Amino acid sequence: MNNPGAAPFWSEIPWVNLSLTANIPAAPTSGLTHYIQVKAAWNGSWIFILVKWHAPEPAFGAWSAAAAGIYPNAQGPGLFRLDELMPGTKYFIESNYTNYVAIVNGNLYHGRLVLNYSGVLLPTPNGSQITVLPNGTIIFWHSLRPMEYLLYNYGMFYGYYANSSWYYPDRVAMMWYLGSGVPAEDGMHIGGKYPGQVFDGFTFQYAGGSLKQPGGAANIWMWVSGATWNNATYDPAFKANLWENESLTGLPYVDPGDHGFAVPLYTNNTDMYEVDTAGIWYAPVSGNTNALNGSLYFIWTGAKWANGYWCVEFARPMAVPQGYLPWMVNITTGKTYYVAFAVWQGRLGETLFDKSITPTFVQLQVVNSPPPTSTTPPTSTTPSSAPSPFSSPATVVTIVGVIIAVVVLIVIYAVYRK
Repeated sequence: MNNPGAAPFWSEIPWVNLSLTANIPAAPTSGLTHYIQVKAAWNGSWIFILVKWHAPEPAFGAWSAAAAGIYPNAQGPGLFRLDELMPGTKYFIESNYTNYVAIVNGNLYHGRLVLNYSGVLLPTPNGSQITVLPNGTIIFWHSLRPMEYLLYNYGMFYGYYANSSWYYPDRVAMMWYLGSGVPAEDGMHIGGKYPGQVFDGFTFQYAGGSLKQPGGAANIWMWVSGATWNNATYDPAFKANLWENESLTGLPYVDPGDHGFAVPLYTNNTDMYEVDTAGIWYAPVSGNTNALNGSLYFIWTGAKWANGYWCVEFARPMAVPQGYLPWMVNITTGKTYYVAFAVWQGRLGETLFDKSITPTFVQLQVVNSPPPTSTTPPTSTTPSSAPSPFSSPATVVTIVGVIIAVVVLIVIYAVYRK
């Protein structure tokens, strides 16, 4: 896993290119990655997913805010998010709120900070902090999830602020749809920390990260350069040996093979959850410690950056233990799965809901024989050398007048010895 994509069988499988689009069309920092390349294989008991994308400015050394939150000595980029407000946004201090304070450019003011964009007013919570740059740009500090929702819905969210010394981790995520039927959209709600949250007088129906697809649910594998990359030089969480420190994580996670991992997540129409019991990124999906203890290392990853590209490999047992159901996908041959991908370029300002995503789910078929164009069946020692029949889109559909190419990924049956 230290050299993803280096196994000989990968060279026999062609890349499939999937187009990505902005999750927040109006934000200039959203949609910075235009496509992701994907390969897939399985060896009878494990499934392997290889992804690659162009990242000219890799985000080394930035903390995942969630990981930093449990490590008291964390310092450096990524500790929290900075929201850049829409150009033209102004502010004033409403002094009638005598029990409120606000911080502007490091100075404490008594009163409530109110933002004004084109006549639309947004009062902010007590203790809000902003920095006003020389060009008039307003940076909102320590942004909470519900505050980001309000900024977005009031037309004031321009993007996450980043510069040469303040930025966020790079990430890639793969979503496996668990609901019934064919999912219509790859999208999540921008919302509160939990459904029904009351924040500064506003009530949030949805939690941030909950799935928009009605009746839908999904398992997500998320790799984060600042937390789950097994690189003690560039990943601060691994440098601090965070994940094997039970006094910080709350669980006795043990890395069984000196590899990285993907955060196991579960989302439905209610909330986003973490499929282990520590609740470091999101609320834990279950309090059953015995059933889920150690799932943080269930999805192995390896990652490397070279020649302007990230390459990340996921590896996971196809079958999941009973305790992980129904929150993690159980992968079997002969089935078709709907999957989606997302990429974040943290040094350029993408993080959280600001990202590049596949505009719709694509099909992934797990087959136990080579594609139909093959003339040479796989053997017990070598992977299939069959070319992919889907080097171009397999089908084209029209949705609201927009032509969207739906690529069918075929998982090549590749048997080899680890």
